Amino acid sequence: MAAKRSNAKRIEGACLVLLLLVGRPATATVLVPADLSELARDARAIVRGRVMRLDAQWTDDRRTIETVVTLEAEGYLKGSLGPTLQFRVPGGELGRFRSITVGAPLFAVDERIVVFLGAAGPSVPYVLGLNQGVFRMLRADVGWVVMPPPAVPSAAGAGRIVRGDRSRGPLPLADFEQRVRQFIGGPR
Repeated sequence: MAAKRSNAKRIEGACLVLLLLVGRPATATVLVPADLSELARDARAIVRGRVMRLDAQWTDDRRTIETVVTLEAEGYLKGSLGPTLQFRVPGGELGRFRSITVGAPLFAVDERIVVFLGAAGPSVPYVLGLNQGVFRMLRADVGWVVMPPPAVPSAAGAGRIVRGDRSRGPLPLADFEQRVRQFIGGPR
């Protein structure tokens, strides 16, 4: 009986050690809301352009997939990264594997966007605030409009943003660019 208890304790101990070695901490995506002024201030580059290519790849640690987006730059509101640039977003599909990050933007080839990019050192830039740093451009009767419209703080401070508010309709591209330039301190 004592030998069986001893073996059972060793097996329990081995299982516990194995679980501790194999287990890894759970992670979560926490997204702090940012308004247009914060995005403009924090961005290394703000670029308007057309998505040319999407390339999914394993991250360096091979634990997840990221997508490298190649963008044909039509104009810069801040900074300059050349006529074509690449930035990365978490998530993507690679063969039979798919990685999804809640809040990460999805792109399509030939889509037109305005994107707020950040960078740390000499690495490939990334989108600031995940979906918050991507503004989609659509052709309308009045020309190009930006969707979704930015949450712009009022002069008196942050106002309440209400879902379905008609004043938050599509914003003409020229008006959007003018607001961004105001936040970054004039034309660049």
